[in-house]
Amino acid sequence: RLRALLFRVMMPLVAKNAAFRALHEYYTKRPKNPLKKMQSLIALCNKLIRILFGLLKKGHEFREEKMMQDIPRCAELPQAA
Repeated sequence: RLRALLFRVMMPLVAKNAAFRALHEYYTKRPKNPLKKMQSLIALCNKLIRILFGLLKKGHEFREEKMMQDIPRCAELPQAA
């Protein structure tokens, strides 16, 4: 049930949020080991769980640029507006 709920949350999040959209595009189009679209969405669900845990545990607010900065292999991606 949790996986299905996370997947339903991730679909509009990828459509509306520039940072998650950029990560999804990176995961599906990277030159080495590209993921299929469903695999990318599941990886982003895992990322969302980690973000929510960090937000609740430490009380910080979400920043897209911080999320993109924490992933060294995404450094070449354009920054989310």
